[in-house]
Amino acid sequence: MVGISEFRLIAGVSIPDVSAVGREYKLKSSKMTFSLSAEDYGEFFARAVKLIKEPLCFFAEIPSDNDSVRTYYLDNCTEPVAQAILKRYGGILYADGVIKFGFCSHSADDEIYMQEYQTVTVCSERIGEFEKLLSSLGYKRNDRAVLTWDVLSEGNAGECVNVDVDGERYPDMINELIDIGMYPAE
Repeated sequence: MVGISEFRLIAGVSIPDVSAVGREYKLKSSKMTFSLSAEDYGEFFARAVKLIKEPLCFFAEIPSDNDSVRTYYLDNCTEPVAQAILKRYGGILYADGVIKFGFCSHSADDEIYMQEYQTVTVCSERIGEFEKLLSSLGYKRNDRAVLTWDVLSEGNAGECVNVDVDGERYPDMINELIDIGMYPAE
């Protein structure tokens, strides 16, 4: 099990000191928030999308030209389609510090949202199932858990950058998914 001082950053995120960030999550009612260590991305997302009721929606938020954010949606996904997205684009999703992404349900109040600095928010009426998942990955409940956002300061400034993964970047992913029905929010 990774100790509290062994939280690992993904390639696209840099924060000089993350020693206070651990494998812990905050829980309030049907919402949990935690910082996801780099080595847990693949297993967490592969198992978490199985807990979301179908039909699913995959969404990605990317920076636009004028410092705003552009959101794209791929609606009416099945769990196998979500798994295929994770398999095909996991390299980008699990390494890039700029893209924010997630999955939600069209039929239930389920959402997984990967935000900047590796902070994840999960909302679900069945939050206990997500707690079991996190517990199996070695995360403990601590409603005062220190997240990556909490350690950012002028003296410990972080940076999120776009990275190249096997010759691809998030715009390549978006363009390929547009070809199969992903669309920008109005």
